[in-house]
Amino acid sequence: MHMRRSSTPRGFVLFLAVLGAAHLACVGGHIPPTMFEFENIVPYTPPEPGGWKAAQVLILLYRISPAFPQSATCDIEVGVPMMYGTTWVTDGAAQAAAAEAADRAARIVLREHLPTALACQRFREHMERIMRSSVSVPIPGARVSGFKGVLASRKTFP
Repeated sequence: MHMRRSSTPRGFVLFLAVLGAAHLACVGGHIPPTMFEFENIVPYTPPEPGGWKAAQVLILLYRISPAFPQSATCDIEVGVPMMYGTTWVTDGAAQAAAAEAADRAARIVLREHLPTALACQRFREHMERIMRSSVSVPIPGARVSGFKGVLASRKTFP
């Protein structure tokens, strides 16, 4: 009598291998809010909303993957109004929004498998969109770009 060997153990091992490869391709890390040190650029002049502050961070995006390792060093300048409508944007709120948006944007960009030349551009675009609408406390008018000038508080992460 001929017994057919089950493919279940082999399928399970293959599943674990694929899961392991996918796990290695996931994005890890967390950009702390303190990396975004905002400086006043344009002073607030009452009574109208306005003023502008910015923070600069050089961020290394890195995805560990046996098949598609990727890294890109991105210059990020985050600008926010000091006040919009009747709402003040505190440094703490701006820092928290920027860090949350940066974490989420990094996860999106690194899953897109883009060439490094496009990764930073897409990272900035996603980060700006997220800061304006999808973070815990959105900041209307927030802008994310490459470095526009030299700020004393420029940081590097990691």
